[in-house]
Amino acid sequence: MANIKQALTDRGVVVFRGQDLAPAEFVAFSRSLGELEAYGSTVGEFLMPDHPEIIIISNVVENGRQIGVRDAGQFWHTDRSYVSRPGWASSLYAREVPRAPDGASLGQTMYANMIAACAALDPAERSRLQSLKGWHEYVYRFTTRKAHQRLPGVEQPVILKHPLSGKPSLYVNEGFTHRIAGLPEDQSKALLDQLFAHATRPEFIYTHCWDEGDVVLWDNYSVQHRAVSNYTPEQRRLLWRTTISGFDLVQ
Repeated sequence: MANIKQALTDRGVVVFRGQDLAPAEFVAFSRSLGELEAYGSTVGEFLMPDHPEIIIISNVVENGRQIGVRDAGQFWHTDRSYVSRPGWASSLYAREVPRAPDGASLGQTMYANMIAACAALDPAERSRLQSLKGWHEYVYRFTTRKAHQRLPGVEQPVILKHPLSGKPSLYVNEGFTHRIAGLPEDQSKALLDQLFAHATRPEFIYTHCWDEGDVVLWDNYSVQHRAVSNYTPEQRRLLWRTTISGFDLVQ
């Protein structure tokens, strides 16, 4: 597992093809990378029975009930950046993949390298960003504020020193970064819009085309990701996800 951890830290995304894992095996694999996070605070109704470490991502409806999170991640984001100790890594295992009539894989996941994005910033701009913090909040993305008391939001550094590699990473995301602390609203919005556009430039992006049996690991401190919604409700999609606990990012 040390080699996998190192590859994940070095590369940001690691792909294992052709896996055939029972839920307990997927949990054991994920846990070998570190302690696993609980999901109950946000999506408890879609946890796998008997294996609550796994959240189900799916558009499948059974007996009139949605079995998983249907529209998970259809915006650029970094998992759980809205808590003081965001998950370090996430693991996604494809069980059913939607396909076009010609058999082509649909429902891709895009990953953007934030270490590369940070390195590509103008040096003077990067120096200015070093002293800034972004406000990250889960309910900012959604219409309800029921989770506000459990997940009130947190400030995170705009330029994050990666806890494992030490490399600087751009740590703002369109999904959960609400504003830049200490800046007037108009300046905050303009800066975030600029950084969001910069973060998702084509040269920073890897797009994963799923096959059944794929397990993909990614480092939430060095990449952002977004699910591509290019399939219909009739084209079944089913994935399992775990999240490996991380570090306190306040610096």
